[in-house]
Amino acid sequence: LLSAFIIVMLSLLAISFSRMGQRLVDFLESIVETRFQKYLGVLLISIGLSGFALFTSNAYFIRVLGNASGVRYLIVALFSLAGMWGIKIVRREPAWMTALIVIVLSQSVIQLILFYFSQVTSYPFALGWSETSRFYFPSLFLSEKVYGQKFPWPVLHPTLHLLLAPPYLVESPLWFHRFWQVALRFLLVGSIVPPLLKRVSISDRPLRWLVALWMFLFLFTGPVYFHLAVPVIIVLWGFSTEDERRTWVAVILASLWCGWSRVNWYPVPAMIAAVLYLMEVPIGGKKLWQYLLKPLLWCIAGTTAAFLSQRIYIALSGIGDSGSFYTSLSSDLLWYRLLPNASYFLGLIPAALLLSVPMWIVLTMVIRANGRKNWHPVRLLLIFAALFILLIGGLLVSLKIGGGVDLHNLDAYLCLLLIVFSYMVFARYRLENGELSRSISLPWLLVLAVIFMPVWSSLRFNSSFKTYDENKTQAALQSIQGFVDDVNARDGEILFITQRHLVSMHMLNGVRLVPEYEREDLMEMAMGNNADYLGKFRTDMENQRFALIVVDPLNFNIMTKNRSFAEENNVWVRRVMRHILCNYEEDAVFPADDIALYVPQEGERQCPTR
Repeated sequence: LLSAFIIVMLSLLAISFSRMGQRLVDFLESIVETRFQKYLGVLLISIGLSGFALFTSNAYFIRVLGNASGVRYLIVALFSLAGMWGIKIVRREPAWMTALIVIVLSQSVIQLILFYFSQVTSYPFALGWSETSRFYFPSLFLSEKVYGQKFPWPVLHPTLHLLLAPPYLVESPLWFHRFWQVALRFLLVGSIVPPLLKRVSISDRPLRWLVALWMFLFLFTGPVYFHLAVPVIIVLWGFSTEDERRTWVAVILASLWCGWSRVNWYPVPAMIAAVLYLMEVPIGGKKLWQYLLKPLLWCIAGTTAAFLSQRIYIALSGIGDSGSFYTSLSSDLLWYRLLPNASYFLGLIPAALLLSVPMWIVLTMVIRANGRKNWHPVRLLLIFAALFILLIGGLLVSLKIGGGVDLHNLDAYLCLLLIVFSYMVFARYRLENGELSRSISLPWLLVLAVIFMPVWSSLRFNSSFKTYDENKTQAALQSIQGFVDDVNARDGEILFITQRHLVSMHMLNGVRLVPEYEREDLMEMAMGNNADYLGKFRTDMENQRFALIVVDPLNFNIMTKNRSFAEENNVWVRRVMRHILCNYEEDAVFPADDIALYVPQEGERQCPTR
């Protein structure tokens, strides 16, 4: 089927360059007019929008063809063609390619939404490596309410976990925590789109909706973390060339938020404001230093505000060692991940190029079409310099061990690129003569290249809903409760390295929380080689401080670079796992739920030999 489809598509492509191509188009145009035109069109649109999502969420499809990417994109193409035909039947005005892009973008958004909401389930244990951390860390902001005593606030991504804390105010069940996280992701990331659309003023309503779909998908290509969408939203709504105070308030507020978020986001709000200024305000007759003074002051003030904001958070957090907040600065750089590798088959540079180059080509075309004499070189130079700085910064953060293997650390670059691209394409750049730049028509192939990566990234994953045997899961939970009760009877301590949401959501009774050594914290300190933290952990393991440790099954295995996340695994094995296995032994394991219970070794201790 795939081969036949490719042959047909190539044949039609060849025909389109001949006289037969126009005859074929005329024929297709003629047969869209039928007696039951409206009903048939709506049916085909419905099939085009829902077909791929229904296919790829089917358990049988996932089991048999889930990893066959060729089949996936054959299905995408077939349902897209059906939906395209449906649009042309309902409305003849849009071009065939326009109808195709509408249906492709729409089904991509549907698949994206379905993929994330398929993670909303009442399954009591963690679904992924870091999911339990996303539930546990927010509870620390309300620790007196949740645990009955005050604990230090989280080190990693404070604003992310602050946004995830509200469900604890009403003691929500686990499924609502999952729903809250997904809904918040769509709400905040999606909220970047309205102010940007307002700034670029697209008058044509259908085009505005189409661009909104593309922007939404583009922001999820990384994806952009939803807590980092907040400062972008603040600056886009707050920036004004007419009200200077409003701009200053927006930059400072957004920078204060970034200070509680990530170190590499300190200057981003001011940089976004500066680029908006460069886009909207020509130099005119001003001296260059006078023109650039304002954005320079924003950058200085914004970065300073972000730094002070983080110092305030550190002082309030209750964490004595401020060095814990900067461990990522000392972690190793894995340069080979710039190119295709086992952890990310595209590699960072090829993926960034696939996403960026079509947009950069469009920017170049817009500049050339408006005449170079109308563009002040300093303004263009600073705009592109800001993009380049954020691109390099994002790549360096991604190269850090534990920095992830996709484009999510290029979030600041992606946000700024989207803003610059939108201004240029929709003619909102103010030329030196005071007029707005003029828009240009883009070739269809270039339009397809621009939407390729956002569409591909949303369609590459199956949206499978988690199914589980409730009786077996409850039996596992009761068994863990039995171990907890036994340790409590001996007045011992229990360390939950993973699955801490079982404690924060009171799914287990009688657990006294040990705040140290949560898995994500442990991993961060191991990757940054925090000697003091790791030394204390090793001492606690050797002294067998804990009567019971709850963690994933520990398999002592050193990996080579041809395995995914090899360096992260090896750091965990050498600096964390070894100290556990040299002093504790597995007492119970629940493989279906990826949970193991470890108790102190007795007699002569045995260490892993590999």
